[in-house]
Amino acid sequence: MEGGQGDNAAAPPPPSSVVPGAIAFGVAGAMAFGFGAGFGARSYTSSAAYKELIEKFPDAPTAEAEAFARTGARRSLAAGTVLAGMMGAGAVLFARANGVHSAADFAEEIKKWLPTKAAIESQVAPRIEPLQRSLSASLQTARDAAKKQFKESEMGRGLIAKAENASKRPEEPWEKDLVSKLENEAKNDK
Repeated sequence: MEGGQGDNAAAPPPPSSVVPGAIAFGVAGAMAFGFGAGFGARSYTSSAAYKELIEKFPDAPTAEAEAFARTGARRSLAAGTVLAGMMGAGAVLFARANGVHSAADFAEEIKKWLPTKAAIESQVAPRIEPLQRSLSASLQTARDAAKKQFKESEMGRGLIAKAENASKRPEEPWEKDLVSKLENEAKNDK
């Protein structure tokens, strides 16, 4: 059945434009908010209150100039925030118009855009297998060399002797009690 409906039935549905649309609205919203914040900062730095603050540094600017500068900055930030909110609402309306009515639906749309695990494994596994073998061999060789060097060193011999002596000494009564309590708890948990 080449090119027939049998091939089409097994293929997943193509990704829709919801995810790129949501990303575009999100970017536009962030840019709108940034514009509002930047324009607000610029309007303040070009205001009479800022100029008075710079020119007459120890003295504070007049209350009217400060209020005017704050009002302009607030309006710019509010305009950017409103634009960002409108972009968010636009993203929701765009998604709903394309059949996405919940977060689970949106997650399904995102999954359509992402590669499947099988696709990733088919591309990555052939490249990683030789690397894994060479790394394993190198690491094993390095581990064996470090172990041999440790055993041959004076510090290594001293630590091995201390560990052997510590394992041969008899247990203290408190150690026996602790071990028996832990064993009883383990039996009770089963």
